[in-house]
Amino acid sequence: MALDHKNKNSSGKERRHDRKIDFSEIVKLGSDAVLVVSVDGNLMFASPAAEVLFGWPADLLEGHLGDLVEPETSTKDTGTLHRIFGGNGEASGHLPSARMQLRSATGSVIWADVVTHVLTDTENAAFAYLIFFKDIARLRELEGLLEAASQSDSLTGLYNRNAFEDNLKREWALALREKTHTSLIKVTLDCFDSLVESAGTQGADDCLVKVAQTLKETARRPADIAARTAMSEFALLLPRTHGMGAETISAYVQVAIKDLAIPNPANAAGDGVVTASVGAVCTVADQNGISESHEFILSAADNCVSEARQQGGNKVKTLMKTLTR
Repeated sequence: MALDHKNKNSSGKERRHDRKIDFSEIVKLGSDAVLVVSVDGNLMFASPAAEVLFGWPADLLEGHLGDLVEPETSTKDTGTLHRIFGGNGEASGHLPSARMQLRSATGSVIWADVVTHVLTDTENAAFAYLIFFKDIARLRELEGLLEAASQSDSLTGLYNRNAFEDNLKREWALALREKTHTSLIKVTLDCFDSLVESAGTQGADDCLVKVAQTLKETARRPADIAARTAMSEFALLLPRTHGMGAETISAYVQVAIKDLAIPNPANAAGDGVVTASVGAVCTVADQNGISESHEFILSAADNCVSEARQQGGNKVKTLMKTLTR
């Protein structure tokens, strides 16, 4: 839709204000999408970038201004923007200026930094809103990649220790609130230092990658977390998993790691191949005013691993109980 830039809206009706706007100059300000919306909710101007961003041709955009605001993200800014589009904005009140989740013509999510200005006439009366939308899709993508990198172990691709502990805290809090089971399996490779000496750094890395892949294939549900928490230590966080499930999975992990048949001549308990000491804990926690009680299940799993190692390794030790203070 080619809007008349001389104080007309999309239907060609004259606007009653004295200040003229050179919309071509607005477009030259940058690559941001630009909308000019009158105080009564009529679209006065849509830049070409706005048509590209929102997916509506200009002649249809005016009838779908309200559809641009994502209804599931109700904030002060999105609510105000929706009112502006509906002709119910308050020019003297709060103006939307925030990162927002919007919608395109196809219903897909658009992330944009939104900045709003009020246009006034020669008598300082508001007649329109000038709204800039900066597409941040690429920025969001980069932020997602950086976040993923910050949460991942660079060698194995599993969650790192910090990400694991963050997930454990969150899932533990949820389990406390919903009174559901939480299972945690800790895995420590036996005689790993000897493996490094015999196979070298590359051989040890190859071993860690293979073990990590085994754990990744075990943690199949969306909420399951597989992590590398130290040099040769791993963890499986299994929310809403009962004791029988934890026992079955921990036994499987112990056998699966040995079945990889990675040579480790110094590991006599494992017949010369890489094995693991595994500790598994399943609990329904009682709150009792404890805010950081995820440490209970973490400590219990570590104790099970220590017991398995003290008994020569290549064993599974489990603890299935309610943990209280």
